[in-house]
Amino acid sequence: MRILRFFQRQLAIRPLPTQMCIAGTISGCGDGFAQYMSSNKEWDKWRTARFSFLSSCFMAPTLFIWFRVLEKVKGGSRTLLLAKKLCIDQLCFSPLFNAAILFNLRFLQHQSIGKSYELLKEDWLNIYATSLKVWPFVQIVNLCFIPLNYRVILNQVVALFWNSYLSYTTQRPIDHIEQFY
Repeated sequence: MRILRFFQRQLAIRPLPTQMCIAGTISGCGDGFAQYMSSNKEWDKWRTARFSFLSSCFMAPTLFIWFRVLEKVKGGSRTLLLAKKLCIDQLCFSPLFNAAILFNLRFLQHQSIGKSYELLKEDWLNIYATSLKVWPFVQIVNLCFIPLNYRVILNQVVALFWNSYLSYTTQRPIDHIEQFY
């Protein structure tokens, strides 16, 4: 119980750094799980580090701000307001967010900007289409029932599995990497 109280206190006092730490940890676990499930003979710690870094330093801060922006959407009944927020989230934010994640993952894998962009174009549509089967339902729960400071955390808990999928789909063996230096 002490750990839970400490966590809740930190989330109230320092919401962004707390969410960043949790996001990085969960993302690293998701990548580790993906590597385990794909029967990798050896754990690629740099791959896990890339996912953790991206999640804690890009995804968590972006979502932290995004959920606060969505809170500013007003008007209509509760159902209409949820529909507005969900449409804005899934049709405006999600496509760009998925693209940024895919590009940055490849770039962090030491691929050139051009190669990162080419791989983004290859993978984006499939990943975005798959995301539409998962994230709208998560966001309905998030927007209806989860307090603002806990929304990034719920996203990251679901992202444990989502990041496993992303890791499995996007990570190429190191010999296929086009170095940029």
